[in-house]
Amino acid sequence: MDSKTLEARQRWTLSHKIDHTLGTIDTFVSRLGGLDKVYCSFSGGKDSTVLLHLCRVLFPDILAVFCNTGNEYPEIIKFVRQTQAAGAVISIIRPQFTPRQIWAKYVFPLIGKETADRVHKVRINPHSKTAGIFMGNGKFRLALKWRYLLTEPYETSAMCCNKLKKEPFHRFERETGRRPIVGTMAAESKLRETQYLRQGGCNVFGESPASTPLSIWTEADIWEYIRAQNLPIAEIYHKGAARTGCIGCGFGSQFADDTRFDTLLREHPKCYDMIMGYTNNGVSFREAMRKVLQVNGRFLPDEEPANLFSIL
Repeated sequence: MDSKTLEARQRWTLSHKIDHTLGTIDTFVSRLGGLDKVYCSFSGGKDSTVLLHLCRVLFPDILAVFCNTGNEYPEIIKFVRQTQAAGAVISIIRPQFTPRQIWAKYVFPLIGKETADRVHKVRINPHSKTAGIFMGNGKFRLALKWRYLLTEPYETSAMCCNKLKKEPFHRFERETGRRPIVGTMAAESKLRETQYLRQGGCNVFGESPASTPLSIWTEADIWEYIRAQNLPIAEIYHKGAARTGCIGCGFGSQFADDTRFDTLLREHPKCYDMIMGYTNNGVSFREAMRKVLQVNGRFLPDEEPANLFSIL
């Protein structure tokens, strides 16, 4: 698999992609030995909603698994329950610790997974070869504007994703022997694209089988499918949310077009205040996010300075 092949597949019509996805799911279930060997990862977001709908076209009784991390929009929890009440078979799992406990003990999720990982690795072993690469001027360097994180009193990495999401699913897989069907797309990020190209297709077998049957889809395909199927989605999308991951996650929040905290403050101000009060090593998440946003000339929604337009 190479990038040109992926690009060609991403240009397929939606009808072609649907056929490909259904074939991918059917092959995965068949190769693993039946429905009791697999599960559909269901976050309640639009991508996994499309995935579950496609899985149920072939297998109406397929097991979907939702991880209630304690960091979801209330609308997501409500939608998962509604989907369950409408006939979907959904099992709910949970992490061993709350988001507040994870952030206090481990890290704040800031900037992005790759950047946070580089910061973490340099901090724990600044004299390693890996740290030298990240602190150099090459392709994998840690951007200069984020190097202040190396000396901040709080930690940052992608550890919260591991503790709140990955570990509960891995525990579920060990206990049940089931393998995942996941709704990730190569178009989501460079990291996702690299992972897809490395695995060589939507299905991976061997020691750790997994299926990512939406890999060649794009954001536009997801919305087109939702409209064509008149598919219900979580209400928070109709309230302005562009993404529905962990509501307090800082990954990507520094970008000018990101409005996750605006939406959270407007729709769920108590949740907003709670998350901004989370601490790591005596520093609040509000303080950490304030510095991250200021690097790009941005502000938290309740700290936006007054201007002519706000006065009028």
